[in-house]
Amino acid sequence: MGVVLMNKNPSMKAILLVAYVMTSFAFAQQQDPVKGVKNLPPQANAGTDLVFSSTDIVQLDGTASREPDGIISRYHWLQLSGTPVSIANQNAAISGVSNIKPGEYKFLLTVTDEKGSIATDELKVTIRE
Repeated sequence: MGVVLMNKNPSMKAILLVAYVMTSFAFAQQQDPVKGVKNLPPQANAGTDLVFSSTDIVQLDGTASREPDGIISRYHWLQLSGTPVSIANQNAAISGVSNIKPGEYKFLLTVTDEKGSIATDELKVTIRE
């Protein structure tokens, strides 16, 4: 970062330059309060296994997930098994599922914290006729 001096007085320039250097040095010497603190990963929680009838509205809910030292910045739902279905919003904490037929399905919830740490949890959904 440069210093622009508009004053033509040489002694004033020296005072401003010294003040700038001292301020820059003081900021450079400040300790980062977070440095050395280990990032704790988030805890994904897709909920307990669910059983629905074929007429029920199926909803995936990852809001029980936690981040002990920050925030969860991203949720992502992925279908692992079962007849292909449509997940309304794969990147939402809560999302609906459509085109689901009787059978067993597995879904994977992945949560990411603001520092990039990742955790996953699986959910089994059973649809009865």
